[in-house]
This record gives sequence, C-alpha cells and structure tokens, in this order.
Amino acid sequence: MIKEQLFASFILDQSSGIEIAMPAEQVVEALVLDEPIQPLPTSADFLEGIMPLRGDVIPVINLKKRLALATTTYGSEAKVVVVQGGSKRYGLLVEDIRDVLRIGPQSIEHLPSFLMNQESVVTDLIKLDYGQRTLELIDLKRLFPCSVDDEAGQSQVEAVSTRQRTYQQFVLYSCRDQVYGVPVAEAREICFFDNIDATFQSGKVQGALQLRGQTIPVLCSAVLLGCSTENLMPTEDSRILVMHSEDLSFGLIVDKVHQILVVAEDEILPIPGEHLPHLQGVCSTKKFDNIMLLNVQGLIRTQVDKISAMAKLRRNKENIIQEDEPSARHIITEHCYLIFGIGKHYAIELKDVQEIIDCGDLIQLTSEQGMVQGVINLRGRVVPVMSLRNFYTCPEHNVLGKELGQEDKLIIGTAGGNMVALLVDEITTIYKQEKYHTTPSLRPELQSKKDTLDRLIEFINDEGLKEHVLVVNVANILRNHLKIEEVLPSGEAMLAAACCAGGLQSPGEQSDATL
Repeated sequence: MIKEQLFASFILDQSSGIEIAMPAEQVVEALVLDEPIQPLPTSADFLEGIMPLRGDVIPVINLKKRLALATTTYGSEAKVVVVQGGSKRYGLLVEDIRDVLRIGPQSIEHLPSFLMNQESVVTDLIKLDYGQRTLELIDLKRLFPCSVDDEAGQSQVEAVSTRQRTYQQFVLYSCRDQVYGVPVAEAREICFFDNIDATFQSGKVQGALQLRGQTIPVLCSAVLLGCSTENLMPTEDSRILVMHSEDLSFGLIVDKVHQILVVAEDEILPIPGEHLPHLQGVCSTKKFDNIMLLNVQGLIRTQVDKISAMAKLRRNKENIIQEDEPSARHIITEHCYLIFGIGKHYAIELKDVQEIIDCGDLIQLTSEQGMVQGVINLRGRVVPVMSLRNFYTCPEHNVLGKELGQEDKLIIGTAGGNMVALLVDEITTIYKQEKYHTTPSLRPELQSKKDTLDRLIEFINDEGLKEHVLVVNVANILRNHLKIEEVLPSGEAMLAAACCAGGLQSPGEQSDATL
C-alpha cells in the first residue's frame, strides 16, 4: 500500500497565487513576526537577517528573493516558518500559513532535471483539485546544502550529545557598528595606526607596515566587508590587526579591538549556502549580541595576488628596527601580556589566559581565611575563583560578600592542565613586550607570594608614561598556593582542591551544606 505523506503549506505571494509546501516533520513552528529582523551586513541578498528564538539566534531567509520573484517585500502580517535543517534551525519568510495536507505520491510531480540548476530549491510540484491548485515543494536539502536528511541529522545530534564539546578562540573587533571575530590562530599582532607607509597605497590596499624586515600590506576591513567604498580616517580607537593565513601576512584596519572570545563549535550558527565565503558563521553573547565570525581566506580572496606580491618586498638591513628596542606595539600570540587593574596595573602572559568572562555565575564561598573567593561552573568544569586584590593585599581590597561591580572580570588562567579564575577590577589591554626583568624586591606583605611575581615588564600606558608592571605566574599560584598538582583533574577533584585552599570541607565531608 502506497503511504500518504503529511505536508504543511504556506502562501508565499498572495498577488501571484504562489503557494509553497514542505514535509510537515521538517516544520518546527510558524511564528508571527512581532519585531523587526536584524539585518546582517554584507549578507547574501536573500538572507533577510537574524532573529532571536528562545535563547537561540536563527537566520531568516527571504524566500521571494531566493526564488527570484518580481516582488520581494512582505507586509506587516508576514510569518516566519521555523524549519529544521539537520541539527540547525532556520526561518523562512512567508505571507501567511495555509493548511496541513495529507498527500499521496500520485499528486506529486517531479520536475525534469533539465529544468533545474544548482541553485534550484523547488524540485517537485504538488497538484490538487485536478490541477486547479499547485504547490511548489521546497527541498530543504537544496535550500541548505550543509544540512542532511532527518535520519542522518538525528544521528548527528545524538553523536554531538555524546562526544566532548570543542571550542574555538576568536579576536573580536568592531567595524561600522558590527562586531566581527577572526580566529586567534590567524591573528598575530595588534598595531597602532601611525606607522603605515602610504607609498604602497593601491586599490583596496591603503598602505603597508614594515615589521621585522617584512612588508605587510594593510587593507581596510570596512572596504573588504562591503560596509564602505572608501578608506575612512581612523580614530583614536582604530587599530591594525596583523593576520597570517596560509603563508600570507596582511594588516586589517579595524575600528576597535575588544577581546578574545572562546566559543563552543556547536554554538556557531552556520550561514546557509555558499554565497558568503568570508563568513564562517554567527554566534551570540550578552555583551555583543550577534557576532559575525569571519573566514580569513574568504575575506581576502580578491586580494591574494597583491598580498602575495607585496610579501616579497624587504627593507634594507640597515633600516630594520632592532628587536630589542622597547615597543608600544600590541601582539596576539607570543611575547604578549594581558594588562589588568587591581588598584594598580599587573600583567599575565597571554599564553596562560584561556578566556575572560563576567562574574555573573560566581558562587561565593563563606570562608574568611581562605584565598578562594568562590567557584564557577565553566562548561561543566568547576574552577576556583581567586580575588587577586585579596591575594596581593591591595588597598581597599575586595571583602567577601562585597557586591561585584559591572567592570569586574574573571581571567581564566591555565597551567599544567588546570585552571583558576582570577578576579580583577578591569581589563586594560593586550600588550607586547619581548624583554622582561627579574623582580628586584617586593614589599614585606608580598614576600610570601614572591614566587607568583617573579618577573616584571615595562608597560607604556595611555598617557605615554612608562610603568614597571609585575607579571602573575599562574603555574605557581596553582601549584604552590592552591596546592593543585599539574594533572588534569575531574570537576570533583578541582572542587575539592578549591575547597581545601579556601579552608572548607571537601564535598565528601559535607553532610548538610551544599553549594
């Protein structure tokens, strides 16, 4: 017996009588469009934008544009059909919801292959009422090439739930009121905007930097992203983000560099289709809402030849700046420090920093004598929180129970496979300094912690003044003071170590108290 199939139908364009349909099991829900859809800069023409959906963010497709209709606008009564493509959800704009139909295979007519191309998303027609009513059947696998069929999609979801989550790090920057992210692995330095050689200006290349004997072409991020057609004058926040991708080095002028963000790969929302090779996907945070994650090679695809040619240029040896000269240049990878404030400036090597987060999920511990302020649950792992103001007895140091300010941050430090969350007042900047000095002396109250402050660097602050900044040794904090050995402990072992360092009972010894 031939089985019938359930389809959901929708009115795509009332004026021309176009109806569409798709298998009902692929439709999650249909929503009234209560608020405007947030547009995406430089998005594909048919990608209307993104919208929030119960803690998630989904892309919304303008089906009229995707199907190349003459009229591509929608009225105030438009609806969004939420569909499931593999393990992801997407929104499809329609004018109205029609009905749910039970259709037999005899009513479905396959379109001949010669009538379709790679861009076709309608592969079948549903004919009803003796041909008086025709529905265009949308093939979600062709609309979202990255999606899979329901059975494989379900297997993928199950596999994701059982395997360990993986994460990516991105450097976040602003460009014309939109926040973008580039992979940390491809970001090398962040330079100020005052050393560009305009001699090399040509087309989209605004000039070049001379870094350690290499000529680095500099391009404007806004021009590459299509936000602007001309290079605009920089502001005091403008920076040059030096990138290195597939043996090519280039500078990217950005409006402002924000921070390094760690994102779970399953939280990155992919962009449907292959129309935006410069976009890896979209992620969302409380601070920046929606962040466009860039594919670096896709971003510079039209400039590869010019970048490659300029990379062959070298300065004469006598003009190369010596590496041991003090530099006010920022950097992302080696020889760089995260400068932060706890009454005065301190530093931590960036290689020891996993991420920087807010203090919203801090669970405070009720120990007056322990050095651990509390714990956080960092993606299923319990991490002790240490107030560096308390630890280094800074003036007006934080006291237990003090309400944390909006500027307070947690620096997640790592060493030997372990983590500690360092509570600080503010994050100042990321700074390069290749030379460091052994700490000569410390005030008496810091003598017992001198193993955690065994070096200092010279930091040039925003006022152009030179400071001697002590560098925090994360490994010695974990090993010598929190007594956490250099192994990769389970969440329970980390919690027990945190409680011991804070003067509390371990979880196994507690009977009535719970965190």
